[in-house]
This record gives sequence, C-alpha cells and structure tokens, in this order.
Amino acid sequence: MDRAPAITRLFPPSGKPHRIKGLYLEHGLHQRGRPGHPFVYSNFITSLDGRIAVAGAGRSSHEVPGAIANERDWRLYQELAGQADLLITSGRFLRQTAAGEAQAQLPVGREAAFSDIIAWRREQGLPEQPDIAIMSSSLDLPVDALEHYRDRRVTVITGNQAPDGKVRQLTERGIDTIHAGTGRRVDGRKMIGALAEHGYRSIYSVAGPGVFHTLVEANVLDRLYLTMTHQLLSGEAYDTFTAGAGFSPARGMQLVSLYHDAAAPAGASQWFSVFEPAPDPSP
Repeated sequence: MDRAPAITRLFPPSGKPHRIKGLYLEHGLHQRGRPGHPFVYSNFITSLDGRIAVAGAGRSSHEVPGAIANERDWRLYQELAGQADLLITSGRFLRQTAAGEAQAQLPVGREAAFSDIIAWRREQGLPEQPDIAIMSSSLDLPVDALEHYRDRRVTVITGNQAPDGKVRQLTERGIDTIHAGTGRRVDGRKMIGALAEHGYRSIYSVAGPGVFHTLVEANVLDRLYLTMTHQLLSGEAYDTFTAGAGFSPARGMQLVSLYHDAAAPAGASQWFSVFEPAPDPSP
C-alpha cells in the first residue's frame, strides 16, 4: 500500500485525497496521440521565483537547485517518461553527461522504486524504455555518452545544413540523423512531423529551456507539466524554463489541473500543475 502523504486536487476539485504513485499514469498520455499527430508534452520544476537551474560550484553548466529537488516530484517525472514512445533531449545533456554534470540518466529509471512503471509499460504493450531523440544544431556530441542507451533507438535531429562530416561520424556509430529546419537550426514543426513519420505517438521533452522554446514557438506543444515549489531562491545566475526570442503575441496557457502537495519540499509545499495552450484568439 502507498503510505506516502496524500495530495489535494484544487482544480478541478475532487473532494477526495490523491496519491503520488500513479497520479500521472492515469492521464493516459500514450493514448492521446494518433498517426501523424503525436502528443507532445514537457515538464519542469521551478522555485516560486522562477529558478529551474542555478550555477553550481566547480561546474561548467547550471544544475537543478538542491532546495527544490524532491522525490515526490521525481516520481511524477518518471511517470511522465513512462508514457512516452520517445524522449527529446539536447546535445547539452550529452555534454553534461560526458563532463559528469548530468542530473541523472534518462528515464525510465531502473531503480526498484520505478519498477512498477516499467511493468506498466509492458502491460500497455510498450517497450521497456522509450526511444531517444537528441536535438542539436552544432552536432558537437560526445557520442560515447550514449553507450548506456544502446538498448534504445537513438536519433539525432539537426538542421538541413549540418556539417556532413559530423553526420557521417554519427552514421558510422549507428545513429540515425534527421534534418528538420533551414540552416543549422532545428524547426520544431518539421521535427515533430519527421518524428510522426517514424510512428511516434507520445513525445516527452526532457530537455531544457532552449528545446522548450523551439516547441512552443512552433505551436507543437500539447501540454506542460509544471511543479512549483513554494520557495524563494534568488541569485543572479539561473535559468528559467523558456529561453529565446520573445513570443509575439504572448502564448496563452490554460490551467487543466492543479494539485497541492503539503509534504514537500522541506519547510514549504509545492503545486503540481498541468497547462495546455489556449485556443488562438485570432479570427
């Protein structure tokens, strides 16, 4: 039996307690896509003042603040991965992995705590692990960092003018490359279209603010899962969950559900919120 503290659904109110375990698996994200139109979703955890990552001592890249990271949010992150045919990450993740700075290996985690998610995938007729797509404009990829993922199909997505030599090196290592975008920059709509042609129906972006911006800019994001811890971190060197040119007009998001978790993190609480793009108001 799950003895973890219950959470409260604030919107829409349910009038009953909810449990962390299985909360997001109930959303059935792997069934929301259809042939040619994958369901695309992303997830972030942020502090109340908008910090998803901060500078860390002795690191070349930012890291998730230790104050906001917590096992209850991490469980939900794994459940979201459990419903994906494909994970989208970035070349930055591979470079962080090679430098020993990655937060963790790509889900679904193989720890005992997540064995039920892998069992759930088998019950749903899904392979044990989702495939991986790596979005990269530079193709500056330490491919040795992919050795842990050789049990999955790995694809690199880049622009139409990617360096031929680097594409050839990837091909020689057994890694497929998809060209989706003019120049070296990846176009989000072309990327998702190409992945749809490969048969993917549920796509989970586990990358950072740059990839998230690409998805939102192209109007291909279907859902955002956002955990907000009720903490103020401050600090001048940090990332928030989107980065890139300003959206004009601003992209409206509608609240689908909101949960309150009083049990974590220590000394505060957190919201688990779900958003979907608002309908286009233009005639």
